[in-house]
Amino acid sequence: MVSARRAVSVRILAVAGVVSMLAVGCGSSGGSSEGSGDGTTTSTVPCPGDPIKMTSILSLSGPLVVGSATTGTTDGTKVAVKAVNGTCQLGRPLEIDICDDKSSPNGATKCGREAASNGSLALFGSTGSFEGGTTAANLPGILGAGASVFDLTNPRSYAPISALTLVVGGASASSAAGAKKALMVAIDSSITRTFMGTAVDVAKDLGVDMDVLWVPPETTDWAPIAAQVSERHPQAIGTALPSMVPFINALANENITPKDVPIQTAVTLLPPEQIEQLGSKADGIYLVTQVTPATDTSNPGVKQMMKEFAAAGVNLDAGQSSPAVVTAWSNVHIFADIVGALPKQEIASLDSAKLVDVFKHAPPVDRPEYAAFDFSKNAYPDISALSALRLFSRQAMVVKVENGKYVSVTPFGDATKPFTLKK
Repeated sequence: MVSARRAVSVRILAVAGVVSMLAVGCGSSGGSSEGSGDGTTTSTVPCPGDPIKMTSILSLSGPLVVGSATTGTTDGTKVAVKAVNGTCQLGRPLEIDICDDKSSPNGATKCGREAASNGSLALFGSTGSFEGGTTAANLPGILGAGASVFDLTNPRSYAPISALTLVVGGASASSAAGAKKALMVAIDSSITRTFMGTAVDVAKDLGVDMDVLWVPPETTDWAPIAAQVSERHPQAIGTALPSMVPFINALANENITPKDVPIQTAVTLLPPEQIEQLGSKADGIYLVTQVTPATDTSNPGVKQMMKEFAAAGVNLDAGQSSPAVVTAWSNVHIFADIVGALPKQEIASLDSAKLVDVFKHAPPVDRPEYAAFDFSKNAYPDISALSALRLFSRQAMVVKVENGKYVSVTPFGDATKPFTLKK
């Protein structure tokens, strides 16, 4: 029999895993908590001065790890930091260290303490899945994933993307697929109940009657869940689950496939390794994202990223890459563009408080590979449940799994309105 303590631990990790993976990017890295930044301060031109240092908190070990996302964030950040430092764009070296929270609250707290003492000006990219890390760090959050309470409510947090927008976009994707009756299958927690409540409201405004099937976090047998889905006869199925492979397999046993019923989720909940496990069963699944996948090599931002990977001598298999690689790479360039526009003397004296002020007054950002955002205003003033949160973009796009690869089927658009899906 599973102990009560073990059962609670499983539930916590399952919920944290969904919230963490919903966030496109899953963090950034470019060094280690003990190391020198994995060579990310190497320059091809002189770049003197003390580095602008930041820390990422994310899971590199333990049950919350997603292999492709970990590799993507590590490589994407390393390559982008090398490019920024190679031109000395900031007039000082940029250094981004990573701290492995080991998929645990205690590990996150330890990482936060390290960030507070190692000279970091902010938490960058990922603040981790546990609030203890942000509390212990007591630092601003810059270009985070928009998935935690800290990201969404702290006045010193500036996250351009958010899991909430992906959930809202899921309702819009169901509408775009022509569904009038949709079912959202979601892990049961207070956080996901809040997220899904908003999705249901958005779906209603789009003419879609969306119901929610709540799944206990400790679920391991997905056959009963799939049977309940079958009994409800939905015209579209959305998911916010940590276990997409067993769920899709269980649906297939009920003769429910993406070819017959539109199925959608956040792109980060179906990483390349899970697509490979599912094989042809994954083909046809719609995925909502706020960054362009690396497979879209016609995108100017992705083209630039590919060139920088080649110049750095880092291999990038676009077909097997998580969108996390684009998020991580782009975040570094966004940071460099915003901070690099400051006068040199301001960059030289940059501290945490000044960094917050810089992002508070940053101009709108509109990159080809990234959902447009504006830190000066809330993106959802018309949705009461979201208007008080620190949400700065309502843009998202849809990709589709075809022959085991991500294929873009919409441009970026308002996540609260039906997407126009390419056939």
